[in-house]
Amino acid sequence: MGVIKINDDLQKSEEMSNFFLLLLEEFRIKLPKLSLFKILQGKFRPGLSSGIIASSVISRFNEIGIPSGPLEGGQPNVMEAYTKVFTEEIVRAIQNDMRVDVAIDPGMTVIAAGANAGGPIVTNGANPSPHSATGLAS
Repeated sequence: MGVIKINDDLQKSEEMSNFFLLLLEEFRIKLPKLSLFKILQGKFRPGLSSGIIASSVISRFNEIGIPSGPLEGGQPNVMEAYTKVFTEEIVRAIQNDMRVDVAIDPGMTVIAAGANAGGPIVTNGANPSPHSATGLAS
């Protein structure tokens, strides 16, 4: 037991935690939901490039006071090297390890063709128009 008695009036960690959670939820930037057309246009995106991301981050070093380029005495800039390796690993993990599971909403129309006089038939179908789905990245 400590020498100084604990003052219960000063035990505010739970209240502070709830306050910070409220700030995170209340002021979170909410992105607009994309239309099906905009999602279909996603096929034309170029994809992730660790080199472009690293260059973009390094170009903003001066905004936060980090020197860019070679350091005094010709020393290599370790922060630039770190940024390149960091973005390479993030992009590698997204491209090689990330998985997206998608569930198509009920109600999608499928057009299929097939005939069989002997009973049930298995056919291959095609979706005539875009439909919404929900995907979760893991």
